[in-house]
Order: sequence, then structure tokens, then C-alpha cells
Amino acid sequence: MKKISIFLFVLALAACNSKPTPNYKELYSHAMEIKDYQTAITAIQIMYQLDSTDNSLLDTLPELYIAQRNFESADYYTQLAIKKYPDSERFLQIKALLAQQFGRIEEEMDTYQKLYVKTQKLSYLYQLTAFNFSAGQMDAASKGLSELEAKMENATDSVDFMVSETAKQKVPVRAAVYNMKAYLQAQKRDLPGAKKYFELALKEYPDFVTAKQNLMQLMGARR
Repeated sequence: MKKISIFLFVLALAACNSKPTPNYKELYSHAMEIKDYQTAITAIQIMYQLDSTDNSLLDTLPELYIAQRNFESADYYTQLAIKKYPDSERFLQIKALLAQQFGRIEEEMDTYQKLYVKTQKLSYLYQLTAFNFSAGQMDAASKGLSELEAKMENATDSVDFMVSETAKQKVPVRAAVYNMKAYLQAQKRDLPGAKKYFELALKEYPDFVTAKQNLMQLMGARR
């Protein structure tokens, strides 16, 4: 009887100490639903540690780390992803953004060049042209601007403009090109020409914050 009692006690103790194995895939899915990106990252990392052959979710880490503003980790996992998918537009975009974040200008421009050659999207050509303008490489910038104008008639691409330190505005590439042309005319002291192109940019996209601000500054300078 005593032996039976001890046996039952051991079974009861084992039952108390045993815990269900967490389902980390469910945890990841729930975390993504509620935008708890840090928990999603943790779930992925635990799953990978438990089974290093299951790397199906590692490719989501670059965006998740960027959402957490952990750019160093995002950069690490982006480089891993690029090795697996060297021609992926998604990961090349992330690579370019992170290169900009870390000030790796040559890498950023090389990546945008690769993206443009691969996709022919004007948003990437615009990034290259804008960089050449800011770097004072006017021949390359003028060539890029001419190519943009020649191809933008039916373009549906958009580009991002920073409207504050943390907020961006998506702007149709046609409006962005007119804004760039206006800026170029202003640099040449052609204020009427600059006004004309700023107004064209706003006609193309009336909510274009940067063009509105540029036009206001221009009109103030003309007084």
C-alpha cells in the first residue's frame, strides 16, 4: 500500500511540474496580428534555436527589426537574405534604405542602380537623379532628369518625401520631377521658371507638402 501511495505521489508531482510546450508559431502569428513586433522577433529566434533547419520566418526579421528601429540587426539579417535572394526587389529596397541609414552612400546608389536596371521603375531613377543633384554631379543629374521626363507621362510610380523628422509623404513621380526641375531653375536664379514648375508639381499633386513649402519660400524671396 505504501509503495502504491509513493507511486501515485510521484505521478501527481510529475503532472504538476509538466507544462505544455509553447506553440511559438501561434505566438508569432498573434504578435503580428496585434503589431507586437518585439514578441514576434523573440518567437522567431526561439523557433530557430529549437530547430535551426526551420528558417522559414527568418526572412521577416529585417522589416521587424526596422519597425523596432534596431537597424544593426536589420542590416545583419538583410545581408543574409540578400545572399539567398540576390535579385529580390524587396530585400534590395531594404538594403538601400539601411545603406542610407548608415551613410553608406556608394552602396545605396549602387543598389538603386541595380533596382532600376532590374525593374525600370522611375522611383529608383528618381532616387539616383536626386542624389546626383545633391552631390553636385550636374551632368549625371541632368541626364537622369531628361530620362525621367521622357518616361513619366504614364508613370504610376511614387517616391517618399520627408515632411518631418519621422513622417513621410508618398508623392507621384511626375510631381516629384516637376519639384526637382523647379529647384534646378531656382539654383539658376530663374525664379519665374522655378515658380512655373512648383505650380506644375502642385497641379499634379495638390497635397504635395514640400512643393508648397518651396513655393512659399520662393514667393517670399521675390518680395
